[in-house]
Amino acid sequence: MSIAPREPLPTAYWRQWWASLISNLGDGINFVAMPLLALSLTSDERLLALVTVATFVPWLAISLPVGVVVDRVDRRLLMVTANLARVGLYGAIAIWVVVGGISIWWLFALLLVIGTCEVVFDSTAQAFVPMLVESEQLARANGLLFAAEVVAGSIAGLSIGALLFDADAGLPFAANATSFAIAAGLLMTIRLRRTPTVAPAPAAERSLRAAVRWLGGHRLLRTLAAMFTITNLGLMLGQGIFAKFAVVELGLDSFGFGLLLAIPAMGAATGGLLGPRLVGRFGLRTAVIAPYLAFGVAQIVIGTAPPASVVGTAGFVMGFGITVWNVATITVRQRLIPSAQFGRVNGAYRWFGAAASALGIAGGGFIAHATNLRVPFLLGGAITLAAAVVFAKPVLSGLANDDE
Repeated sequence: MSIAPREPLPTAYWRQWWASLISNLGDGINFVAMPLLALSLTSDERLLALVTVATFVPWLAISLPVGVVVDRVDRRLLMVTANLARVGLYGAIAIWVVVGGISIWWLFALLLVIGTCEVVFDSTAQAFVPMLVESEQLARANGLLFAAEVVAGSIAGLSIGALLFDADAGLPFAANATSFAIAAGLLMTIRLRRTPTVAPAPAAERSLRAAVRWLGGHRLLRTLAAMFTITNLGLMLGQGIFAKFAVVELGLDSFGFGLLLAIPAMGAATGGLLGPRLVGRFGLRTAVIAPYLAFGVAQIVIGTAPPASVVGTAGFVMGFGITVWNVATITVRQRLIPSAQFGRVNGAYRWFGAAASALGIAGGGFIAHATNLRVPFLLGGAITLAAAVVFAKPVLSGLANDDE
């Protein structure tokens, strides 16, 4: 496989790049502010985990039908609509926090709706990139997008979110609303170079069942989907209780928690910048398999509850690996899935990952409640390493042609 040529990326792509950067600034603010808000409302590990699960429930409920919509409706319009809806939702949370009275259950309900908007936006965004750049530029375009998203959403967003939450619990959510409004305005200015090639197809080929069958019939994508599903289960066991883990086990305050979350983001940003080069240098096979080993070891390290500096280092490794892995696997999907079917097939692929994530987050909360805050990370690391071992051979075999 050769490295994508350094031809200039089109203006339309860069407008989406800026829109994604600003949107993810809001996501990053939310990523640190929402767990802190939940922790201020309850200390029950099960409820804390369920708050995080709420953002995954829409992936289970609507990601497949949303895939059909993505293939049939103006993709830019879908992204704009999703962002404008999030403006209203985060604005409502900001006001409610300020006036008081919000409960953990109302927060859960609002997150279900916010998660629905996220499904629409994220599913559309991945299908939108191939409409903006040439096939040989996909790895570079995806890498730059991931880097921008991580820098804004994590390195900047997490720090800003922690500072704003310390100042006033409603401020982070008001900032979210502003960021999504600006991003929606940028997306409205995009003019496409080309539209997706949607050739008339029999009704059977346009159905969700057909998309699932297509995914199941493609050996490599089926294997990647299975690996993705099992690994998400392991990775997410500690996600729902991580805020309490940082406060109780590591002794961090809200600002320290935000900084701790920013360190994996720095690793992810580095992975986004170097990911395309690493894929070109070492091949897709290495870029898909090696990160899984890093995920497992890093989680086990975190589960031993060492000093925060060691947890941060493990987080940096995980962030780097996740982004390199995302650049590689999304590029594979964008190359192999026909544009006219991308929304549905990619939606089916991600549905399994979302289901595993929700199960992992909920399970991690109950495991922590029954044992302690370290066990979910140790168990998650073991699951991730097992997935790497079991799926290494079929993935390496399936990707052999791409590396030639």
